[in-house]
Amino acid sequence: MIQNSNSSSVKWPNAVILLLMALLTIFAISPWSAWSFDKNSHAYGWNLFSYFTIQSNFLAVITYVLAALYIFKRQAATNWFRYLRGGAVLYMTITGLVAATLLQGAEVNATPEVFDWKNFVLHEFGPLFIVLWWLMWPSKSPTTSSQAFVWLIFPLLWTIYTFIRAQLTGWYPYPFLNPERVGGWMGVAIYVFAITIGFLIISQLIAWISRVRANNHTFY
Repeated sequence: MIQNSNSSSVKWPNAVILLLMALLTIFAISPWSAWSFDKNSHAYGWNLFSYFTIQSNFLAVITYVLAALYIFKRQAATNWFRYLRGGAVLYMTITGLVAATLLQGAEVNATPEVFDWKNFVLHEFGPLFIVLWWLMWPSKSPTTSSQAFVWLIFPLLWTIYTFIRAQLTGWYPYPFLNPERVGGWMGVAIYVFAITIGFLIISQLIAWISRVRANNHTFY
């Protein structure tokens, strides 16, 4: 993908690469296999779709497809797209960082010494790709510090949903959210607080970079 001096010169191969990345991500998620796992599997049924990782990657897929459509149609993206795209960058970044620091050896990555291409795409390549794409082709409009708080709504709702669902099913998507795994609710609170700080810092960093890098060189 080659950056050009104005949005009208963005080439269709950019869109093709985005669509290929969307397709790769969908195959890595393999949503059609959710009910084919053993019922005792951590990813059986709706459990698969309840992971923050999976939801973040789905959001990234939507972002890639919409960006590709804007390129194919030679149409400038609506203002709300920068919020969607910035949110996808934030959530995928957190996904990559949490996977690298807290999930090695966990159920979602029980054998880190064995290469799993799906885990690689969802937790490593995907976050790296979307960050590089966002840096190389920044959004036209900047995001203010206060506007960046919009990106925190989704992880807040996900956290509420996760704990409510856990009370009904006894299933937690990640060990650091399970009080039985981290020394009680105080341990959970410490992890949630630390990750929340991470969300705040990285969201503000993304907003700051968007102000530094904002230009009219892309459709989005």
